[in-house]
Amino acid sequence: MRVLHFASWHPNRVHPQLGNFVARHIAAVAPQAASTVVHAWPDSARLLQRRQLADEAGKEGVERILTAYVPNRPPRRWRVERAYGRLCERLDREGYRPDVVHLHIAAEAAIPAVQWAEKWRAPLVVSENWTAYHAEHGRFFRQKEERAVKQALQAAALHLPVSEHLARAMARYAPDVPQRVVPNVVEAHFAVPSQRRGTAGALRLLHVSSMRDEHKNISGMLRAVAAAVSHGADVVLDCYGGAGEGGAELPKYMDLAAGLGLTDRVAFHGPADPVAVAEAMGRADALVLFSRFENLPCVLLEAWSTGLPVLATDVGGVGEHLRDRPALGALVASEDEAGLVAAIQQRARMKSAGEGADEAAIVAYATQRFTPGAVGAGLIEAYRSVLP
Repeated sequence: MRVLHFASWHPNRVHPQLGNFVARHIAAVAPQAASTVVHAWPDSARLLQRRQLADEAGKEGVERILTAYVPNRPPRRWRVERAYGRLCERLDREGYRPDVVHLHIAAEAAIPAVQWAEKWRAPLVVSENWTAYHAEHGRFFRQKEERAVKQALQAAALHLPVSEHLARAMARYAPDVPQRVVPNVVEAHFAVPSQRRGTAGALRLLHVSSMRDEHKNISGMLRAVAAAVSHGADVVLDCYGGAGEGGAELPKYMDLAAGLGLTDRVAFHGPADPVAVAEAMGRADALVLFSRFENLPCVLLEAWSTGLPVLATDVGGVGEHLRDRPALGALVASEDEAGLVAAIQQRARMKSAGEGADEAAIVAYATQRFTPGAVGAGLIEAYRSVLP
């Protein structure tokens, strides 16, 4: 089976971490499908006066990745869409014909994916992980984006959202198109730590995110930790992340932590690579994610893959996994600082009583759903369902 992946987001030389979850989806199907990736992105490099092409053998079994870089100046969307067209023209001249066209994120690659799927008479499937679908949380598409999203979703033979919550948002644009939920993939280095987590000492909480307050509600999380400490809980918190806009907010969080009396209890470590995050998960007792909106955060799946329970808000697809599964952690309402305080206190009492998490149950849950093998099998089954 030949699968052509149109990746609106994909790691590239401008943004090496962009759409890394897309790259993991593509790698998950590579052992069972001949995968080619096309991706285009604006580049502000001084020497980039015209389109440049990177044509490379893919990693992790992907046969080929074609990346076009276009000048980062208006009209950007037109330049990027045209670059996708040229990449496909090149493949077409080479005699390439896909069996399935897979659009990852209905952004700049959306219209070219629709056009070339029609030209090649290949079924189109669309994966989504974009928070812009959630107008109820202040997320929204620009006008051109929304038109492209609607066209792609209506042309698709199948939608592949990462959560039921996102599936409902996608169905508003194309209610008659079938859907299958396919979660994100967890990388292999997120595994059970070699040494079991101890039950002595303070409750060690971990937070990993972009550190953007409007999204992750870092201020509310810090206030909840301070309240739990004031009620007698022995708690420390390690925060990782903060590139881009979130990084600019780090001094504000440090000042807030100091004002709340948390200087010796909260550490801000800045951005970290996945291996460092996995190591931090191995030392932690619980992950905290006090978000205002999400789809299905990769960090939750990564935490569960290491046997780490989570304290998270009931937003997006989080509750679909965490609700009624106390072994995985605790679910609180968005903005409910008192609820988060209570969840932290409960975890602190458990640790002081020598009770650890049921790591085996947590890992078993993650292994059945989020490993490359599990997700790859789900995607291959989805592809076969749309083939004639």
